[in-house]
Amino acid sequence: MDKETIGLISGILVAVNIIPYAIRTYQKKIKPNITSWFLWTIIGFALLLTYKSSGAKANVWPAVFGFTNPLIITLLAIKQRSDWIKLNFIEKACLVVGFVSLGMWLVMRQDKSMVQFALYVAIAADACAAIPTIVLVWRRPWEDRPFAWGFFSLAYGISIFAISEHTFANYVLPLYMSLGSFSVVLPLSLYRIKTKKPLKEWI
Repeated sequence: MDKETIGLISGILVAVNIIPYAIRTYQKKIKPNITSWFLWTIIGFALLLTYKSSGAKANVWPAVFGFTNPLIITLLAIKQRSDWIKLNFIEKACLVVGFVSLGMWLVMRQDKSMVQFALYVAIAADACAAIPTIVLVWRRPWEDRPFAWGFFSLAYGISIFAISEHTFANYVLPLYMSLGSFSVVLPLSLYRIKTKKPLKEWI
């Protein structure tokens, strides 16, 4: 299977995995943290632009839906009036860093050797933005579900095999996304195993 096909499959998996999550959010069976998802929307846009400019080709598709997916969940969560937590200092810093990354991309986008630093800045912002959700799933694992997170982790793992230019910049985003998503899957799965939840409670 060629790398373009692998990249497309990976992107489709990322796109599809949001469907059950969006449905559960609409049904209020999942209560996403709007703060995290709003930050991920802004930062996801920065990640998409900086990753593409850093040399991503066939492997860019997961990053495309890595931006559109949180945008969809943010809009749904607002509609369903999920908890909006006022940005604390760290989260404000994440937002600022996300915009800094976009600014760096604007200045450096023509220089592949330099724009990768904007990508690293965006990843750091994304990691900080994940903190509220990671705290939430450890404290209240019944408010989220592991299926979509696990699917997302798998899809980004697959995208590694679509990389044609073997640079650190091309590998860092899928590795981070895959491992980061798994850190959310873990407490959600442990809770369901411990409480012997049926399969429908996993999706």
